[in-house]
Amino acid sequence: MQKKTEIIENFKTAIKSTIKSISNKEDIEINFSGNDVVSDNKTLRLPEINDHQNLKNFNQTRAQADSESLKLRYSNYKIFKNFEPEGKKAKRLYKIAEKIRYESIGTQEYKGIKNNLINYYFNQKSVDNKQDKIYTEFENYLRNEFFLGKK
Repeated sequence: MQKKTEIIENFKTAIKSTIKSISNKEDIEINFSGNDVVSDNKTLRLPEINDHQNLKNFNQTRAQADSESLKLRYSNYKIFKNFEPEGKKAKRLYKIAEKIRYESIGTQEYKGIKNNLINYYFNQKSVDNKQDKIYTEFENYLRNEFFLGKK
C-alpha cells in the first residue's frame, strides 16, 4: 500500500511541476480534490487520484492537466469573453473552438503534450446522448483537423 501511495504522490508532484512549467505560472495553486476540472488564473483543481485507478485514469489526468496548462498559457479570459457569442449553443461551440485553438498551439510546441492529448481524446467512447453528440462531433472534427491533419 505504501508503494502505491508513493507512486500516486510522485505522479501528482510531476503533474504539478508540469502545469507550472507549461503555464508559466509558478504561483498557481494545484490540488486534486473533486470530480471535475475547475480553473482560474490562481487555482487549478483536478479530479482526485486514488490507488485503485487504472492507467486510463492517469492518462485522463495527464491530458486534463496538459490542456489546462495550455489554457493558462495561451488563452486570455478577457479576450475570450469579449468575443463570446450570444446563445447557449453558440457559446458552447465557441468554447470548444477556443479549447482546440490553445491545445493546437501547445501541441506544436510540446510533442509530449500532443501525444498525451491524442492518446486520451482519440481513445474515448462515443457519446450516446443526442444533444451532446453535435458538440462532441464538432470537437472531434476540429481535433482531427488540427492535431492529425498537420502530419
